[in-house]
Amino acid sequence: MDETALRIMQLAGQGLCCSQIMIKLSLDDMGEENVPLVRAMAGLCEGLGSGDICGVASGAACVLALYAAKGSVEEEALDCLPLLLVQFMDWFKGRGTTWGGIRCDDIVAYQGGRKPEACGNIMMQARQTVLGLLAEQGIDPSLPRERAGGS
Repeated sequence: MDETALRIMQLAGQGLCCSQIMIKLSLDDMGEENVPLVRAMAGLCEGLGSGDICGVASGAACVLALYAAKGSVEEEALDCLPLLLVQFMDWFKGRGTTWGGIRCDDIVAYQGGRKPEACGNIMMQARQTVLGLLAEQGIDPSLPRERAGGS
């Protein structure tokens, strides 16, 4: 088991959901803490609380936006943001047949209710995909946007 898998298990054991874990891993990469952001990500937990779109997918979209979206009046979104989001969701939807769909309820049911194992594996794959997409755009995931010079 690698370091990321252990960190995912640790965060899940602390009671964080998939979307919160996705953003927390990125904050860890940057050496940042942002409790209000992690708290806000709970709104995406378990398919927006209704079993809808998987929290890994919505969390990953938020991670991509963390690096590329407009965050203040002085900033502009990076031109690559729409492409990053489309590429990720195309990948996620394509993998949905393996997981049982793209909705939280469908994935958990397909996995026989084994949420921790199913979600952990999906998070690992989604994280690798996100990191790959960022790298393709020359975005360093260890740098917050403010220090990366992106505007």
